Amino acid sequence: MKSAVVTPADVSKAANFDVRTSSFFKHHDQLPSPEEVRSRARAQYLACTHWGWKTRDVSKVYNARPAPAVFEDMSLFVKWESSVKITEGQTLYVIRNSCGDSVPVPEMYGWRIDGDETFLYMEAISGKTMEDAWPEMKEDNRLRICSELRTILYNLRQLKQSPIDKFIALFLESQSETGPFTSVRDFHDWFVLQYKCRMPNSEIILEPYRKDFPDDSEIVFTHGDLHRSNIILSSSTPPRVAALIDWEQSGWLPAYWEDCKAHWTSTYLSKWPVKYLPLILDQHESTREAWNYYTDPVGC
Repeated sequence: MKSAVVTPADVSKAANFDVRTSSFFKHHDQLPSPEEVRSRARAQYLACTHWGWKTRDVSKVYNARPAPAVFEDMSLFVKWESSVKITEGQTLYVIRNSCGDSVPVPEMYGWRIDGDETFLYMEAISGKTMEDAWPEMKEDNRLRICSELRTILYNLRQLKQSPIDKFIALFLESQSETGPFTSVRDFHDWFVLQYKCRMPNSEIILEPYRKDFPDDSEIVFTHGDLHRSNIILSSSTPPRVAALIDWEQSGWLPAYWEDCKAHWTSTYLSKWPVKYLPLILDQHESTREAWNYYTDPVGC
């Protein structure tokens, strides 16, 4: 795909927003209310029919981290809870509108904020996670999927910031928002500082790996959690990438970030980081040790 400049002005900042041009509103007048979503999610959870139930610890007590709600008759998936941010919905909206099918993501239908909880209404994607499908996949299909993912991520990198307004920003588990930073150097200085601030005597902590962060790194749009559980494959033969999901950690980040994070979340998977990740992502081996060193205190 061709490069596309995206800016914060390309998406609504409203707390409650309907994507009236989406396919959902061609067949339905309105989205289910937050209360209807809570009720559906609770019923599916207790019946062990909610999305992802096979990989969750399921009990008969509805826990504090609610499972998503699925409305199959509407092809609707609702991700919701207090930690969900509308920025993830805004991201999906922008990617879909800017990249089309070249970066497959769930179509965004809208979002709501109700109390301290955010509700993201999106397309329900059929298929299996790559994590579930991988053990039974033939090698030629594995290689085909890796090639497809590399093309998808290349297309994602065609999203560009305005040349007069470049910045770094992301969301982390440990804090609601990080940035924006106007330079890669400023971001790296902040990243290192988070480690120092958590030490008993931050004034004497050395910075052994700061020099390994490339301050001239390109800023690119990054998924931020390219784990196999966040890649949905179709049930077709051969399988295809149906969608990349869970964009809550996405943002404008240094070019090495995607590779370092993908390796960090897959170290226990023997062949995956060694054989297959290099087929998908440009490798940044010289930065990984530094990234790993400073990551834990930040909660990436």
